Amino acid sequence: MDQDLSKYKKPLSEIIAGILKNDIFNRELCLGERLIETELAARFDVSRSTIREALKILEQEELVTSKANKGTFIIDYTEKDMEELNEVRMLIERVAFVKALPNMKEEDFNKLQEILEEMKIEGKRENWNRLFDLDMQFHCYVINRCGNSRLIKIYESIQAQVRVYLAHLDKHYPTPMAYYNEHKKLYDALKKKDPELVENQTKQHIEFIEESMMRSE
Repeated sequence: MDQDLSKYKKPLSEIIAGILKNDIFNRELCLGERLIETELAARFDVSRSTIREALKILEQEELVTSKANKGTFIIDYTEKDMEELNEVRMLIERVAFVKALPNMKEEDFNKLQEILEEMKIEGKRENWNRLFDLDMQFHCYVINRCGNSRLIKIYESIQAQVRVYLAHLDKHYPTPMAYYNEHKKLYDALKKKDPELVENQTKQHIEFIEESMMRSE
C-alpha cells in the first residue's frame, strides 16, 4: 500500500477516488488505461468492493468508463471531446465572469493576485501540474462569485473533466510562462471591471487554447 489512509475521516471509497483522480490529473495514470480492481485493492490494502465503490464515484464524474466484459478504463479524450469542452467553457465562463464583476471586492482581487503569483513561481519552475491546479482555482474562484447558483453547479459538474483536459495542454503552449501570461491578461481585464472587456478577454483566453491546439496538430 503506497498511501496511509488512516489519517483521513472520509469513507475509504471517497479517499481512494480522490487519490486516483489526482493520479489522472497528474498523468500518473494515462488516458485510456485500464484500471484493474485486484491491483488497486492490493495497492490500497482494501477490499475489491471498496475499489468498485471508488470507481463508481469516478464514473459519476465521467473520469472512467466501464465496458462490458472488458473492465474499467480511464476516459480517453477525442478531438471532439476537446472541442465540446471548449464550447461549454465558452458558454459558461463568458457569462459567469461578467456576472461576477459587481460582486468582486478588493479581497477577491487580492486572492486572485495570490493565485497569479503562485502561477508565476510554478511557471518559472516549469511545474505544469501545479499550474493546471492553479488555473482551476482561478477560474472557479471567479465563477463562484457570479451569483448564479445554477451556473456554479453546472461548472462544478464538469470541473473534473476540465482538469483532465487541462492536464494535456502543456504540449500546446510554447512555455509555462506563456500559460501564466494568459491568466495575467484575464486578471487585468477583471480588475478594470469593464463587462465588455472581460467578456472579450474571456473569449480570447479560451480561443487562444483552441488556436494553440490547432497550431500544434
